[in-house]
Amino acid sequence: MKIRVVFRSVLCGLLIALLAPAAGVRAGQLHLGQPVKIGVLVSLTGSWSSLGQNTVAALQIAADQIETASRGRNRFSFLVRDTQLDPSKALDAIKDLDSRGVNIVFGPQSSSEVAAIKPYADAHNILVISQGSTASSLAFPGDNIFRFCPNDILEAQAIVALMLHDGIRTIVPLWRNDRGNNGLHDSVQIRFQALGGGVVSGFRYEPTTTDFSAATSSVASQIQSLISAGTSPSSIAVYLAAFDEVVDVFHSAQGNTTLSNTAWYGSDGVALSAVLLADPVAAAFAIHSGYPNPIFGLPDALRNRWQPIADAIEARTGIQADAFALSAYDALFVVQLALVHADPQKNFDNFKAAFVNEAGHYNGVTGSTALDAAGDRENGDFDFWAVRLSGATPTWVRIGTYTNGVLTLF
Repeated sequence: MKIRVVFRSVLCGLLIALLAPAAGVRAGQLHLGQPVKIGVLVSLTGSWSSLGQNTVAALQIAADQIETASRGRNRFSFLVRDTQLDPSKALDAIKDLDSRGVNIVFGPQSSSEVAAIKPYADAHNILVISQGSTASSLAFPGDNIFRFCPNDILEAQAIVALMLHDGIRTIVPLWRNDRGNNGLHDSVQIRFQALGGGVVSGFRYEPTTTDFSAATSSVASQIQSLISAGTSPSSIAVYLAAFDEVVDVFHSAQGNTTLSNTAWYGSDGVALSAVLLADPVAAAFAIHSGYPNPIFGLPDALRNRWQPIADAIEARTGIQADAFALSAYDALFVVQLALVHADPQKNFDNFKAAFVNEAGHYNGVTGSTALDAAGDRENGDFDFWAVRLSGATPTWVRIGTYTNGVLTLF
């Protein structure tokens, strides 16, 4: 508790010094006495709701700290919309937010949603800050989409490095048919094959799928064909790119001997999922199959900065916070700094330029927030999380890192 108090006091002091506008600079809408409207598009009741709930908490905590540091001058009002990870709901929500005068939006967290709202955001001068979209196919310089997480090309480098270290030489992919998970599948396949590995056709399922028997039967059959052709079972793995439907996938797979005896690897959409932990059957399968999941990593060197915020988020939601949620926390401070120098209501292009500039100089709890030419985060370090037993309770355990191209396992 003392550490949190000291951290909060130091942060507030730094913010007062950093955020005070220089003499002669128009302060923008933060200093007009009214809260700045911020739209928040997240999944609160649908798949990947763990990130949605933690994102809202992270933004609220950041807003409280900014208001305290500025002695009440700098305030935000959040208009939260539950998209349930549905692209059509995300598009309806951003149109509604636009009608309410909102031109800064956090989220959505999936690439399919970002793809759905991108044309509208670009046409209506809305700055979009996604904390979870990774599809490299959405990397366009000059648009209004900014992503505070690394893209799928960088994630593929991490998970492929782990697979090859573990002796995996052939993968059977199983993935959700949406923009983000298609991107992960493609990037993993390209990377794995480039390094000499083999990738078979696998199985792609629709987001509306609830019965995964066809998917798991197909994957099991492909594994058996590989084994019959002389491939060592220990060198074969299933690569699963999914969201919370992983629970139903594992329910379908757990009765199949072939799938139960094959190693599984996952993606960022499942890492730290509270839904997976809550299901005893799915959690048991995850433990048995290994199932490490890569996710944008938190720097160990900055633990004294991000741990108190992660703890505060978990205290509000009961869900362990990851780097995606903490990047939203950092991004609100970048927004605030940009607003000091430019009012998006008066000149959106100036505000966007100020946002990019501030992101390039800001070092938050997740490290540098510098963006590349397409507006995506440059930092590509990853943590690996897997489900393990703590006593008799399934829990997520950090089992390794991929930092600056170096794989480290604990």
